[in-house]
Amino acid sequence: MKKRKETPSTVIQIATAMQALGLYNGQNTEAEHKAEAARLGSETYYSMLLINALLGAVEAEALHADSSGVEFDQLSAAHEQALQTAGAKDTPEKLLSFLRWRTLRIAGPLRQISQSKEAGPIPLAAAHAAEALQNILSVTASGQNLSQFDPHQMTADLKTARQALVNSLANLDIMLDLIDQIEDVV
Repeated sequence: MKKRKETPSTVIQIATAMQALGLYNGQNTEAEHKAEAARLGSETYYSMLLINALLGAVEAEALHADSSGVEFDQLSAAHEQALQTAGAKDTPEKLLSFLRWRTLRIAGPLRQISQSKEAGPIPLAAAHAAEALQNILSVTASGQNLSQFDPHQMTADLKTARQALVNSLANLDIMLDLIDQIEDVV
């Protein structure tokens, strides 16, 4: 398998990949893509939507594949392949930045879920933990390149991570208190 290519894919390439997976029903022409980009207001935004649709489909395939019952070392090798293909294995800084990006994609939906009172405090605890992890990964990535090291930013990120962990623990404590109250009733 190849490593990540250096130039971004075109919308036609992305749509072709989506067609191969049965996810794109259009004609996949320049005119069609230009019209859709115009309708959405931006070629960049349209490309981002296509890429993320493809990513979602690939993630669903990966979820299915990961649960297929292979041995742990095979699963680990497959995960390593994903990082290699993404170009995240080139340097520790790239890997840490890539992992931070993945964490950013987790935190958003957790925050949305936590807006519902029915969700309880656990999704918010998870969102705060994800925020802490993002900041910790940012500090760790920036520490890999001492020429770009900024002690003030590192300090700010560490303080933000600490506060996010405190907030996460506070929400866990709320849930533990609720469980204790239920156990007292039962």
